[in-house]
Amino acid sequence: MERKYYDLTAAQNILFFSQKYTIHKQVNNVCTSVLVDKELDLDRLKKAIEIAYDRNDALRIRIVKVDKSMKQYFEDKADSHIEFLDFTGKTRDQMEKKLYKIASKPVTVWGKPLSKTYMIRSYDGRTGLYFVVSHMIMDSWAITTFFKDVFGIYLSLEEGKDLPKPLKSFEKLLIEDLNYKNTKKYKVDREFWEKEFQKYQEPIYTSVNGYNVLEDFRKKKKDSNLRYLGTINLLRTKAKHAVLTFHKELVEKMEAYCLANRVSMQSLVLLAFRSYFSKVNRREKDIFFHTVIARRGTLAEKNTGGSRVYFMPFRTIFNEDETFKKACEIINEKQTTIYRHSSIDPLEVMSIWKGIYDLPQIGAYSGASVTFQPVKLVLPGQDIKIESKWYGNGAASQDLYLTVMDGDGTGSLKFYYEYLVHKVPLENIEKLHEYMIKAIEAGIANNEITIGELLSIE
Repeated sequence: MERKYYDLTAAQNILFFSQKYTIHKQVNNVCTSVLVDKELDLDRLKKAIEIAYDRNDALRIRIVKVDKSMKQYFEDKADSHIEFLDFTGKTRDQMEKKLYKIASKPVTVWGKPLSKTYMIRSYDGRTGLYFVVSHMIMDSWAITTFFKDVFGIYLSLEEGKDLPKPLKSFEKLLIEDLNYKNTKKYKVDREFWEKEFQKYQEPIYTSVNGYNVLEDFRKKKKDSNLRYLGTINLLRTKAKHAVLTFHKELVEKMEAYCLANRVSMQSLVLLAFRSYFSKVNRREKDIFFHTVIARRGTLAEKNTGGSRVYFMPFRTIFNEDETFKKACEIINEKQTTIYRHSSIDPLEVMSIWKGIYDLPQIGAYSGASVTFQPVKLVLPGQDIKIESKWYGNGAASQDLYLTVMDGDGTGSLKFYYEYLVHKVPLENIEKLHEYMIKAIEAGIANNEITIGELLSIE
């Protein structure tokens, strides 16, 4: 049978370029461990992994160069590449060191399998998986879906039951993505973003490190009116990540507030996040960063592998007399509107605003992105405690990337802050997180508190 090649999708192209222009080729590694409090039979677990690979066409993707262009195809059979790591008798630190070391080794090799799976026995006797995959073929939603499938298959094999329903085809979604520009929706989405950027004057760059970042760039360029920053420097991408939490009690208060006021949890997080940027940038009312969208609205999209995330500009302009309640409602509505128009290539959206604002190719208005994706890793009908952890790969393509994930059944939320070590001090990450907690607590306690009062919180 003749091999069928596809172009890279817009999501994949962004990731491809981030890897192409950095010396740290592991930048697209996504590495996650999952440990369970149930004793797993390793032979059965290996069989479950092999079946899960066969059922997940995204794991059969190979990326190659064809006639000077990057293309992809689907292999007929998956290569699960399963190894075993035994940390019995080791310490937590020794296990973590090994897993971080694996995370820092590039997994994306053109023409080769783009994932590796390790069965692990942890230092404390628990068993589970360590999954290393290229972001080119899987995003965090897809990874969680893969884990659920592996453990669902494992339990079915253990109990002698029929296997869970197989995943949907990612290849079908890929074809739809590549055909998107030929649809009416593309024209509607492009018109939306053109009008969105024409509504307001040029945005202004704000940094988690404060206003001096822009001021220093203005002095360097000898132009006190610049509103952008020249941030493209993908060669230097060494990164670390910090894992901080929102405790269970706060999360419960957030959930109750959102239910009573018909807004999303993400709205609270985005409001607190943007408020900190305003606070440390001379109370700037115009805040611009990116929100990362999973694009998993339909059942077919939810139950596939693949990489479908897009980063979309998220700009809010609030006067200081705006209330917490109203700001949440505005952000909630903005999220919904952006999602409706999030099928367009983010690089095309970027070119639209660069054209409208006459922004140089290297110019940017933001060095920060937020993903809010607390997908629970639970198995229906099973009371099995699962602990997951994302391992930073040691590289990043932007100053700060916050990913909010579920706290593994504890009721908390995990905040993974990935940051460039030569640009963002850990101290500023900790200040941001502490402020977000205080701002959300203040807003929930009194949702008539103003944005100005939020900015005065110390």
